[in-house]
Amino acid sequence: MMFSLRDGFPVVLINGVVSKWWEFVRPTALNAAGYQWFPDFSWDSEPMICGWGGTKTGHQTGTAKIEAGSVIGFRAFASNYKQGYVPEREFDPAMDGVGHSGPGQAYMSKAPGAIEDYEGDGDWFKISTSGASDGMHWDSDRQPEMNFTIPASTPPGLYLVRVEHFNISPYFNMTQMYVNCAQVEVTGSGEGTPGPTVKFPGYDPADPGIWLPQAMFNPYKPSDLLKAYKGPGPEIWTG
Repeated sequence: MMFSLRDGFPVVLINGVVSKWWEFVRPTALNAAGYQWFPDFSWDSEPMICGWGGTKTGHQTGTAKIEAGSVIGFRAFASNYKQGYVPEREFDPAMDGVGHSGPGQAYMSKAPGAIEDYEGDGDWFKISTSGASDGMHWDSDRQPEMNFTIPASTPPGLYLVRVEHFNISPYFNMTQMYVNCAQVEVTGSGEGTPGPTVKFPGYDPADPGIWLPQAMFNPYKPSDLLKAYKGPGPEIWTG
């Protein structure tokens, strides 16, 4: 099985139902070098919110309905290493899937008004981290998608759901992050108070969840250190 080293998450699964490309995920733009799914090492830049140009493309996609307590998955596709936009295609398990070795996380942010106009500059709360539950391998490695549960007590409303995946490195500012945002309308009767919150961009590249300690990198046997990996950002809100 062959995997690319550039991932994007243009497709979501809601309770197993697979969307079209960019149907509910905000399309990303090309970076200055002309690539669509290229990591950005400027941790204080706009692409850290929803990917390259993803804060401005809300009117180019739809909004998925999802009931609080349901599962949303982000399916990973490989790029072709060519400049320009990655062409839409069917999922190919021989080349697609999470091709990087590293953790992933999911956040949500409630839109103050129309979701299409929201640029993600508000408060974000974390709903999940995909770490290394066996202490040796990252749970997302070579998986078709990463799946996260919308907390059951999430208040109804319009939200951005932000997925991030790290090609993790033990060297400073060498970790790559790939980000996409989906637009959803959460339904249900949740009355929780999500938090704590963070704003993006807002990560410190020296955070050990980004600049991984050498002792946690590629262990040759299960490691309690890696099993206890804590992603950057606030504590997880479970509802």
